[in-house]
Amino acid sequence: MDTPASPQSPRTASPQAPGTSDLITGMLVDKFEVDRAAVTPDALMTDLLVDSLMAVELAVTLKDELKVVVTEDELRELPFAEFASRVDGRRGR
Repeated sequence: MDTPASPQSPRTASPQAPGTSDLITGMLVDKFEVDRAAVTPDALMTDLLVDSLMAVELAVTLKDELKVVVTEDELRELPFAEFASRVDGRRGR
């Protein structure tokens, strides 16, 4: 008879919320149909959001879901890792 060594699995013992970059990646993949493999730390946001409407929609989604305001310049100029880091720094926790 096999019994677990611990009554709690690590998942229930210390739950963790997804990180900001994981949340943004999920938004890009689920809402904007960006290929998950394209979302790399050095991928430019303009390459991930192929048109200006996508950028506006992501900005609105971030404001609604994470309570974070991002600028048009951030969506145009930053690589994903830096963008996610800035969003993470603005998140109200």
